[in-house]
Amino acid sequence: MSVDLDINNDNVDKKSGGGGGWLMTYADMMTLLFAFFVLLYSMSSPDPVKMSQIQDAMDEDSSLKTQSEVKKDFQEIIEDMGIESSTNIISDPRGVAIEMDGDICFGSGSTNIKNTLKSILNQASDKILVNDKDFRMVIIEGHTDSDKIPKKLQKFYPTNWELSAARASNVVNYLISRGVNSGRLQASGYADRWPSEASWFDVRSGKITDETIAKYNLTEKQKQKNRRIKIVFTNN
Repeated sequence: MSVDLDINNDNVDKKSGGGGGWLMTYADMMTLLFAFFVLLYSMSSPDPVKMSQIQDAMDEDSSLKTQSEVKKDFQEIIEDMGIESSTNIISDPRGVAIEMDGDICFGSGSTNIKNTLKSILNQASDKILVNDKDFRMVIIEGHTDSDKIPKKLQKFYPTNWELSAARASNVVNYLISRGVNSGRLQASGYADRWPSEASWFDVRSGKITDETIAKYNLTEKQKQKNRRIKIVFTNN
């Protein structure tokens, strides 16, 4: 009897021995996983100070105008002033841009800002540019046609480079006087090297040559379009 019982018990142990082994291993693994996730949770416990900083950043971002809102504001300024025929709002790879005919911006060979441009700048400052939480760059570009500077003005502006840069700089100075943060303003003079019919890609890829400039300045209408001030409200 005792021999048969031992044999039966031996058989039971053989049948259940494998099962007990993997159960212990599984239990150990689950214990380790539990400890691992507890450790992760303890390490990721929210820091009240950090959470407050994140919330502040989110609040600041929500106060910034989107590119669509900036475009809408520019459109409202243009419509209110009734200058749709001499301005143009375009989508630039860098952001939203407003182009203004040179005739409403400056006199011939002059860097003195005309009243129409001042009015545009005043409204743009109040509606768009004066926000101490907004650090996105605003680029002011001066552009000219291909006509040479008259001889009587060459002592002040030897070429169109100097004239276009001076005009852009004057616009920047005016915006600063209106309270716009100077750190986000940039003045750029392009002279005749960026005709209105050329794209940003054309300019950046070196496609603008003396031949293309001549092509884009054949008529007085083309030249008028090329004489312009452009304000680019960038994405960053």
